[in-house]
Amino acid sequence: MGKEPALVVDGVLVDDGREGQSFWRRYFNFYDTLNEAIPYRDMIAWNVTASGAGPGDHVLDAGTGTGNIAMEVLARGARVTGTDYVASALEMCRRKAPSGTFLFADLTKSLPFADNTFDQVICCCVLHLLDDASRALSMAEFRRVVKPGGRVVVTVFGTGFSSLRVYRETLRRHGERHGFLDTVGLGGRYLLSTLRIFYYVAQIRRRERLGVHKFLTGDELRTLMVNAGLEVRGVERVFAGQCWGAVGEKPAVRG
Repeated sequence: MGKEPALVVDGVLVDDGREGQSFWRRYFNFYDTLNEAIPYRDMIAWNVTASGAGPGDHVLDAGTGTGNIAMEVLARGARVTGTDYVASALEMCRRKAPSGTFLFADLTKSLPFADNTFDQVICCCVLHLLDDASRALSMAEFRRVVKPGGRVVVTVFGTGFSSLRVYRETLRRHGERHGFLDTVGLGGRYLLSTLRIFYYVAQIRRRERLGVHKFLTGDELRTLMVNAGLEVRGVERVFAGQCWGAVGEKPAVRG
């Protein structure tokens, strides 16, 4: 695969054209097809509900991607700052959610925010893409930038993640809600985009088998939060049982 042109934003090189960032630029072109899937929408809603975000709160959406978490946060009356390291994703978010703030940030490095800036932090389906050291750094940074008593909600791909199981659950639940014929129509309308999503998820799974990514167990996600100094409030399966979601809380200041 050839090298693509580099991208510079505000004088900063944010994409040198190598496979990593260009992979996500291409994937994000049709990623929002997932918004048609009930299990995906439920996962987005679960993240925001678990955070407790509401009117007047300021939420960090770390690794915002195409901005679906950010849009749910805004719909609930909170402010949102979304970060990503893919320039085209940030441009997409600004078009979709002009009232949000979207900034470049690389989760393998320290976040560009002061301590205790946000009321809540949400990071959905990102940390399993990082190496062990970067994953631990990210969780520590989430704890640093959230206010005392604030929540950190993280969702990751679980071990054995299966996009086929998600697809089956999508069709089953759509059928229950809308009937057989409408479900057949849904499958037909989004067939090409669904196949593309299957392909990209297969590439992510291949990298997981090669040790580039790491899908987590619920216990591993819990330990990651504990090691960062967060008090774990719950860990549960989401996204048709294929992801783990965890809720942590930064200890409140005493005295």
